Amino acid sequence: MSLPENRKKFEELINNWIMLEDNTITTAADLMGQSENPMVKTIIDLVKLDSEKHKRILETIRLSLNSAVTFTTDDLMIVDTFIEKHAAMEKNAVRTAEQALEMGSLPLPKLLLSHLLEDEKNHDNYMNELTKIKAFMAKDT
Repeated sequence: MSLPENRKKFEELINNWIMLEDNTITTAADLMGQSENPMVKTIIDLVKLDSEKHKRILETIRLSLNSAVTFTTDDLMIVDTFIEKHAAMEKNAVRTAEQALEMGSLPLPKLLLSHLLEDEKNHDNYMNELTKIKAFMAKDT
């Protein structure tokens, strides 16, 4: 596949994915209104919020395909400050989530706690990856 064909296919995939996320958001919103159970609403809302986040990320990727994305030294300083401030809090959140999960006994709260723990671990991994990307970008500024 040539580069232009690959790019076109990539854009199509991103657009299709955005539509899938839109469908999930709509379905979740519809279903949340059908229950008064706070646990059911929370579980559905978690998926809806994830889909909203995914859609936002995908839209940013789509926008970046048609414009140059550059980072100034000021941008890198903001990212660095964010990483520094967030990293310590994130490690503490992972420890707290692990302890809470160990103490939980009911299935639905444990499901939600395990979801939160995975999110916290993902945030920690995200900060580590962001540090590597920041270092790579800093070489070009």
